[in-house]
Amino acid sequence: MISGEWCAFTNFPWGRGIINFNQDEENLAMETYHSWARLFELQRYYSWIIDRFHLSTIMHQKRYCQRDYNFEWLEKRLLPLNFRLIYLYRSPDSFAAAKAERLKVSGNPSQYDDISRFIAEQKALEKLVDNSMLPVFRYDISHNEISKAADSIADYLESSGGLWMER
Repeated sequence: MISGEWCAFTNFPWGRGIINFNQDEENLAMETYHSWARLFELQRYYSWIIDRFHLSTIMHQKRYCQRDYNFEWLEKRLLPLNFRLIYLYRSPDSFAAAKAERLKVSGNPSQYDDISRFIAEQKALEKLVDNSMLPVFRYDISHNEISKAADSIADYLESSGGLWMER
């Protein structure tokens, strides 16, 4: 499993990484994406789960840094590797309950003070998902039924050929 979310560019929690990098870290972020893409190509039969990747970068950088990044090149490399985009979303009225659950385990609870930010980010991500070249499976996680979500995702991957590579 890979997560683009966590502080790979800083030596402290909730620091910067390939999503929320500073302008002077742009080359490092892009090189990291190219390196991941190459690793996926080299290990094409491995099963990858990637949390918060290029769409999160596009959304964050545009929304909070006024910079536009085009990752068409990355999606073109991921397509022949049989990658799928699994998009979990929730209804706006379910964010409060999700926040209550998250606060039970969060080491940084203040980041959840304003849930309107998460709702706005989800709207921005929906547009990016709509424009992705990758096959997409959307799942409403509003009711926090994790087992049901996992089963639905596994069923989708099996029915869409996402569990194996053609030779």
